[in-house]
Amino acid sequence: MMRRAVAAAAVALLALGLHLPAGADHDADLHSPNMSLVANFADDGAYSAGSDIGFWGNRAVFGNLGPGGFRLMDISDPAQPRMLSNFECEGSQSDVSIWEDLVFVSVDAAQFGPECGSGAASLDQFVIGNVWEGVRIVSIADPANPRQIAAVDTDCGSHTHTLVPDVANGRVLLYVQSYPLTNHSVECNPISHRKISVIEVPLDDPASASVISTPSVSPSIGCHDVTVFPERKLAGAACITQSQLWDISDPANPVIISSIVNPLINIHHSSGFSWDGNTLVLGDELGGAAAAPGCLGLGLPLGALWFYDVTDPANPVEAGSYVLSRQTVSAFCTAHNFNMIPLTDGRDVLVSAWYDGGTTVVDFTDPANPTEIGHYVAEGGITWSSYFYNGYIYANNYGDRGIDVLRLDEPFLAARVALPRMNAQTQERLPSSSGAGTGSGGQDPPAGDAEPKPAPKVLGGRTLPGTGVARPSWAGATFVVLAAIVAVRMRRSSD
Repeated sequence: MMRRAVAAAAVALLALGLHLPAGADHDADLHSPNMSLVANFADDGAYSAGSDIGFWGNRAVFGNLGPGGFRLMDISDPAQPRMLSNFECEGSQSDVSIWEDLVFVSVDAAQFGPECGSGAASLDQFVIGNVWEGVRIVSIADPANPRQIAAVDTDCGSHTHTLVPDVANGRVLLYVQSYPLTNHSVECNPISHRKISVIEVPLDDPASASVISTPSVSPSIGCHDVTVFPERKLAGAACITQSQLWDISDPANPVIISSIVNPLINIHHSSGFSWDGNTLVLGDELGGAAAAPGCLGLGLPLGALWFYDVTDPANPVEAGSYVLSRQTVSAFCTAHNFNMIPLTDGRDVLVSAWYDGGTTVVDFTDPANPTEIGHYVAEGGITWSSYFYNGYIYANNYGDRGIDVLRLDEPFLAARVALPRMNAQTQERLPSSSGAGTGSGGQDPPAGDAEPKPAPKVLGGRTLPGTGVARPSWAGATFVVLAAIVAVRMRRSSD
């Protein structure tokens, strides 16, 4: 979930021609031998600002940062993803999740009103707090014609949200993450906004959804991403200046169990758990994704993934970190949105977007020595979200690239299980291993009679090597770099 300043910077980069245009020859992509491109969808160049992704059966919802809304896609044949509808509704960020025939869309930009097409709020409205921003609830009961059925206003809008299933009580909850991002208003300022909003969505009457609680996350000014692990009644919250572990025994009123303060993490951005729930993974969005040195790293864990042992959630213990080892000069190179491959053999493997660093697959079974086992760098796009779902990796790109469907060929995927649905920040109990794939590398064949398109050849056999980097030894340059990072944070906080 990139910040607004980052979106503007990305547009500037594209204007400078630093990315290949839509329709460029994907043979220019750089990747490891075990990863290949199965399909690319850019809606004839119209889809150019991807954000998050949600999956339900053979459908996928791809959030669209600008102008706002989502593409609803049929992915029953991953080699030929087909657009069912394009829901356009102004209001940037467009973090998405899906539950049955409902799609939830985050809006983190002050609007004149909740209706699609209402436009941006005036400055006067913003100052007095008379604006709308929050979560749109959209029915896709008719997949060809999505329809907004509710719009719930939340303080400071909704930068992201997390879906919390509570079917036993006939509802789902949404943990709405927001924080004072740029300009401050009556309902959104660093002094008073130290909370999340919890929206209750009755499944028999979703149009009546409303905010039912606003739990405190103090001392943080808000949170960026929260991942829930209902089986342990646990949540891992990345809350900008620190991460927190929450007890969600009462899901409407999460309680902070412990906090993680790590001076080497610039922005606590993303979170996730190993499938046994004992390892928490945190993503650091270095400088809001706008800070140099990008992938160069200087041997430091800049924009890294961090691993914590949370066997005892009251006492999280740092276990290791991982940064890209590919030394690529770029502006945006930092860990972003990721999920865990559902495996039944005890191995811990994640798939992560890394902006200009592309998509990376990391084995963190030994969190002290995480290792990259595959990567795919898509030319013409900044990879915002990369998730593994039922045999394939789906990457949503910011830029002219659109959506990529990738294939990872590794024998260990024979131990994976098929999922009926997947919202990355909602780690539900894995189904029986009877759904494991049995094809090459554990991949599911596409539905119907269609065959996957052959993987493109790599131009000149170009690939980039990649290995994991465990916790590095700190050099004297650490303090210089950290000082620069602090300066970036201070400049951003003054915006």
